[in-house]
Amino acid sequence: MRNKLYLIIILVFILLLGLSACAQPERVDVEGPDEERQLAPPDDEQTEPEQEPATEDEDIDFDSASIGAEIEGFIPGYLCIEKENYVKVEITNTSDFTWRGGGNNPVRLGYHYYHLQEDRESYDNPTRSPLPSDVAPGETVSVEVLIDNIETTGNYIIRIDPVLEGHFWFSTKGVEPVEGEAYFGPCSN
Repeated sequence: MRNKLYLIIILVFILLLGLSACAQPERVDVEGPDEERQLAPPDDEQTEPEQEPATEDEDIDFDSASIGAEIEGFIPGYLCIEKENYVKVEITNTSDFTWRGGGNNPVRLGYHYYHLQEDRESYDNPTRSPLPSDVAPGETVSVEVLIDNIETTGNYIIRIDPVLEGHFWFSTKGVEPVEGEAYFGPCSN
């Protein structure tokens, strides 16, 4: 009988400990700025006032914004004409606004190219590679840039260049693209 009593006391004690661990912390009275008494949240619930998040539709005046990027990477010397080619680059946002990875006015990476054996102007390519997420000023991300529409063998100059869709290529704002020469030829499976 004595053992059962000890067991009941221990179970009640454990039950009380469990309930107290689940209990919500008490709210505390604090003095407000006008000396009225207010009910304040417990320390673990105090937060900064909520800020409205920036929306994708937020108007940015791109004509007066500071535009910048630092891009690191290299163009391989040989790429395939019948396969998708991916070139990895690291890009840092040195602009004064967050680059959007989607939605309105996204920043993507595209490329220009021209064939060295032909007398042609630089081509813009419709292929764009998205950012993995929004990129705040000062942040760096890796992007696998897709190069996929060169179908004729030969030597080409490839320029990887960020683009603010609907507005401008970053190279027109003084940003140095990643540039290199590559031979495009057949690749076996």
